[in-house]
Amino acid sequence: MKFMPLPLRCLSIFGLSLALSACDTPPTLVDHHFGMAVQRAQAQQSQHSPARQSAAPVPDTDGASALAAVTRYQQSFQTPTAPAPVFNIGLGAVAAP
Repeated sequence: MKFMPLPLRCLSIFGLSLALSACDTPPTLVDHHFGMAVQRAQAQQSQHSPARQSAAPVPDTDGASALAAVTRYQQSFQTPTAPAPVFNIGLGAVAAP
């Protein structure tokens, strides 16, 4: 087995150490706050109320309207809507079938 010459060995060790040192960079200020905008937006869009934690029904919804809403929601997956034609987007109104 032949060994590498000393300059080539030193160069390869230097290149390897340089490549591995790039993996050990300290986190920047951006890295510390990564994802906080998404967390803040989710917190602003969610409602934390005590009604969510109780098992009491919502006072504005009766059983008949809730059942109708759930039925319409489930039926919407049985017959999907037809996709819009791509060539007609932005070129005027599409005639109703």
